[in-house]
Amino acid sequence: MEKIEVTMPLYEIRLSVTGACNQQCIYCGPFSDGRGNNGYGELSVGQIEEILPLLRKNNLHVQLTGGEPTLRLDLLKIVSKLKEGGLADIGLTTNCSMIDVDRAVKLVEAGIVDIHVHVPSFNSEIFQKTTGNLNKGVIENFKQVGIYLAKTGCRIEFNTPVTCLNEETMDALCDFCFVNKINLKLIEEVNIKQRQIGVNKIVVNLEKWLSKNGVSLEPEKINKKYGYIYDFGEFSFRIALATRGLAEYLAGNCDVILYDGRYWMGGSNEQFLFSPSCFSRPQVGTLRDLENNFNNVKDFYENYKK
Repeated sequence: MEKIEVTMPLYEIRLSVTGACNQQCIYCGPFSDGRGNNGYGELSVGQIEEILPLLRKNNLHVQLTGGEPTLRLDLLKIVSKLKEGGLADIGLTTNCSMIDVDRAVKLVEAGIVDIHVHVPSFNSEIFQKTTGNLNKGVIENFKQVGIYLAKTGCRIEFNTPVTCLNEETMDALCDFCFVNKINLKLIEEVNIKQRQIGVNKIVVNLEKWLSKNGVSLEPEKINKKYGYIYDFGEFSFRIALATRGLAEYLAGNCDVILYDGRYWMGGSNEQFLFSPSCFSRPQVGTLRDLENNFNNVKDFYENYKK
């Protein structure tokens, strides 16, 4: 029987609507090769309608992801289907290369309440080296989208894995997010192929930034339950730790399967793909197979270490 470690409670279902992406980020995918989609393809609108009762029944946050979900020309239709099906907590993870303010407005109107934007750096050279995207306009684009969404009250978060490449540009990112009251998540990267920036270094750098800018927080405003959350009231900065043992797992040095609170659902060739861990190759099966697996995983979460 496989060994399983639970690192967070079950809180989210991630719908991978496509395995395609228009960027090749250096840390994308479980093996940091820029192409690690684990076999996910298209999740059809019909399949989404089939799993709606399961999503509605469990009332978990639903995050649309990929690949890059905005490559789906029918993304607005997908969001509308979910909202019309009774879901109120729908999020989107995107690199924002295909979202401008007008499209952001339409996504919010369709039912998106939470947008996570992948922002590696405001420095165009570092951005291009990290993502492979040579379009310099993307940086200004996600700045404007972030400012707009923050003002509308939609939950907006910039997500940034901190690497040796972009570490020196983090102050500019912090400046922008602090001024515009945008949530910022600095992620401890796990890259088995090259040196990584550890969480302790990220903490030191962020707290230097806080000190330099005269930002003082009471201890109770820094939550350390899951990483570090610096609460500024209307928004926060968060440092997300790499899951314990993740590097060892990715390197093949341990056989523990990691459950981090997210359950993945997707599709390929009209079949369902599903997994309780983004680092495991998904199972393939019918709707019944998916439902049985999800219910078993949910029971495991509820009984873990009881």
